[in-house]
Amino acid sequence: MVTKTLKKFSLLPVITVKTEDTVIEVAKKLCDFQERRIFVLDNKKFPVGIISIVDINDRVVARGKDPKKTKAKEIMSYPLTLIADINDSSQEILKKMIQKDNYYVPVVEKGILKGLITYATLMKSSKK
Repeated sequence: MVTKTLKKFSLLPVITVKTEDTVIEVAKKLCDFQERRIFVLDNKKFPVGIISIVDINDRVVARGKDPKKTKAKEIMSYPLTLIADINDSSQEILKKMIQKDNYYVPVVEKGILKGLITYATLMKSSKK
């Protein structure tokens, strides 16, 4: 059996913000792209955290913080439990996704975020 690396897959585009972006900027991007979560990148474009609409509600709104002053790094969930490299085996990543109960994983190439791979995409490929 030939092992496929993630290079062989079409990655989904990923919506991102920087660690220093304000919660207002985060919320606007989530709204503009109609997403429920957004990845946070460091200055080298590596994914260091994730913010969901629940994080904004629980960590900003419910606590009365100012979304114009609060930074993404202050409310992001981190560390990310799984980050894949473009050269990783699709079967290994699928196993890790199952173990960690992840439905999508950010994929990096040379430390830079390239996109997302989903559980569904990997499952479809494993059936072929």
